[in-house]
Amino acid sequence: MIICVAVVGHQSFTEADDALKLHHIVHCSLDVVDERDLDVRDADVRNFFRRFHAAYVDAVSNPFHVPGKKITSKTFVERVSTIVKSFGLSSAG
Repeated sequence: MIICVAVVGHQSFTEADDALKLHHIVHCSLDVVDERDLDVRDADVRNFFRRFHAAYVDAVSNPFHVPGKKITSKTFVERVSTIVKSFGLSSAG
């Protein structure tokens, strides 16, 4: 089950203390994934990242998106939510 998806970039959009806290949470989350020997199929992971990448590219290719700024597209959020909910259910996508 996916609990959080983070898009890591060069810029933070929160206060300094919050940014440090978020970076710490993301790194700790990666440690938890490393520690657990999860039975996740490579095909599922590749499918997840392929679909996530397509949603990201569509969002940043929008002519109204300012490069380097926070992605505010509701469509992007909905697509990522759908991708996350379907993760691991099937390798077809």
